[in-house]
Amino acid sequence: MAPRRRRGAGNDAGDDGRSDVDVLKNRPPNTAFRQQRMRAWQCVLTPKLIVTIFSILAAIYLGFGAYLTYLAYTVRDIRVDYTDCAREAPEGRFDEMPERYISAHFSGTNERFNPLKALWLREERKLEGFPKNRTYCRVRINIPEDLNPTISFFYHLENFYQNHRRYVNSFNARQLLGDAVDGRTINESTCDPITYDPKGSGKIVYPCGLVANSIFNDTFSDLMPVDASTDTAVREQAYVMSNTGIAWPGAKDLYGLTQYSRDQIVPPPNWEDRYPDGYTEKHPVPDLKLDEHFQNWMMLAATPNFYKLYQKNDSAVLRAGQYEIEIESNFDTIVYNGRKAFVITTISALGSRNIWPGIIFLIVGGICLLLDVYFILSFFLWKPRKLGDPSYLSWNQPSAAQGHAASS
Repeated sequence: MAPRRRRGAGNDAGDDGRSDVDVLKNRPPNTAFRQQRMRAWQCVLTPKLIVTIFSILAAIYLGFGAYLTYLAYTVRDIRVDYTDCAREAPEGRFDEMPERYISAHFSGTNERFNPLKALWLREERKLEGFPKNRTYCRVRINIPEDLNPTISFFYHLENFYQNHRRYVNSFNARQLLGDAVDGRTINESTCDPITYDPKGSGKIVYPCGLVANSIFNDTFSDLMPVDASTDTAVREQAYVMSNTGIAWPGAKDLYGLTQYSRDQIVPPPNWEDRYPDGYTEKHPVPDLKLDEHFQNWMMLAATPNFYKLYQKNDSAVLRAGQYEIEIESNFDTIVYNGRKAFVITTISALGSRNIWPGIIFLIVGGICLLLDVYFILSFFLWKPRKLGDPSYLSWNQPSAAQGHAASS
């Protein structure tokens, strides 16, 4: 049976029904790109190339690691753990603080201002307008050398899991932007269980959610130099630090002045010490767009041990000497088996003190250097077989030649 032609094909068409005109019309241009004749380069890993690559990598990683380690060791800092001040510090008189609560990194030692020696005491104070007494911890630290700005003041929390799945989502973005979100929206949000007044007034909590409710509420004074002759802190000569410019520049765009009226909202339960009678004319609703401490707290940490910037000074030199810091201790870390501390530190080009990036680069550079030495010994001293020697091909082996002769 003769094959059938495609419908519409001419009598002189081939079996596929295409004419020579169609073939010429569909033929790609005769260019190197369209005809796949582009020049190509194939990397051949010769011994010299491998040794060169590992030598370059070792030089880069070791050099960069040494630079990062140097930057880390140029940072000067002191860290003081004051978690147990309310329980261990004597009341009304200064006493030595256990050295296990202090760590410091400075360029040298100073017998007069030993950074590992500190004093502390606790006080109970009654503040006007607040029903409960406040616990204050006064800590005297030693700065053994002049510190050039920028001087940053951090608080450090341990064992506080801001990365918990329920905690991370416990806020309402529209409410933080300033919208007067209604009760139905609050009920449907992830703010639960911090949504309504726990006292039963039916008012909405502002700002709602677990994150805002658990904000770090210890307060720190400026660094007040201690007069050795009178053994008192001189407030008038305090090293003043600022709490503006401590948050990321774009963070304030996530917050706004609320459109709620004072009679519609109440502060979160853990804010009671700050707002004993709720939001009043004397204690107005906070403007979250200007509250950079709140903005820093809402930038959730990825690990349970973290630092957050509290205040800083970008211009003045912190002179060597003894300084006193007053801490209003409100944040209870004992209930969750945590710790809290403050850190005073200088800043390098890569931030505060962190030796691990430099160590990691040095380790990788050391591995590259060891491999480089191994390949040099293998290729140039131990004399391996010749690269690309055809005599090692299977058909060039004596056994293969004898087998071919026997078969013929």
